[in-house]
Amino acid sequence: MAAPVPSNEADRISALHSMAVLDTPPETDFDDIVRIASEVCGAPISLVTLVDAERQWFKAKVGDLELDESPREVAFCAHAIMGRDLMVVPDTTADVRFADNPFVTPNDGIRFYAGAPLLTTEGAALGTLCVVDHNPHRLNLDQMKALRALARQVTELLELRRLVVADELRPRPEPRSVDLAYLTEARIRELRAIADARNIAITLGLADAALVHADPAKLARALDYVIFGALKLAPAGGRVAVRVLSSPVPAIEIGHAGGSIRPEWQLDLDGRRKADEPVPRAVAEILRAHGATVADTSAIVGSPDVRLELRFPPH
Repeated sequence: MAAPVPSNEADRISALHSMAVLDTPPETDFDDIVRIASEVCGAPISLVTLVDAERQWFKAKVGDLELDESPREVAFCAHAIMGRDLMVVPDTTADVRFADNPFVTPNDGIRFYAGAPLLTTEGAALGTLCVVDHNPHRLNLDQMKALRALARQVTELLELRRLVVADELRPRPEPRSVDLAYLTEARIRELRAIADARNIAITLGLADAALVHADPAKLARALDYVIFGALKLAPAGGRVAVRVLSSPVPAIEIGHAGGSIRPEWQLDLDGRRKADEPVPRAVAEILRAHGATVADTSAIVGSPDVRLELRFPPH
């Protein structure tokens, strides 16, 4: 059964094309998200799909799927973008929309699908983050929460990517006084479902208000990316500790158990090497615009813990 067309289709397609992401090479951050989605949902296949006018194209994928795109008329995700929330199909053979779908009818065809729409702040559904299985499958509440949260991360990556492509990192809006604690607490709240699904303890320590001059929307996206980066590195069952400091300067300290290889955004921010991919380049530019500097604060030689501290100019 072909999916209906969203009422805002023209705006949706325009928003998708503004990202300049279709038919681009793989990018590490998107690949990481499909890997985590597959892990937390216990599904062998996960995809970041972008639904264009006539096709769905896969920005990232993990699992035994050799296709890079498929016709929109047979795309599960074309149905999922019609809603505002997760679409779950526990058994595709029992669903009239998909029982005769060419991806379902083979003996080894798709039997389970769950897709969370990638919604922009304007309400355009660009595609989905989805998980797929060759066997009927169900998701528990924690898995569904995590899939929704991971889909929001994909949208954040697309928005960061667009800032570079559209050259919207400059000019910058007039910054205003922002509390780092408020921004960070909101980021932790968005990420907690992913941490819970991976059995990672994520904690937040707050001091007094840590005021900085900031463009809150852009700084929030950069901080979300940095904290999620620590969450990706922490092993299942591990921990991520975040602290917001007010003195001697406003700062955010992030500690996690993981490797000590510096991410691209940090190398870019430090001026060591320009990031190869658009998203970490955008993050470094946003942090640089806010006067942020980064320091490794790990003090114990041989400790598995890695700590970094983002410091900002005082208000």
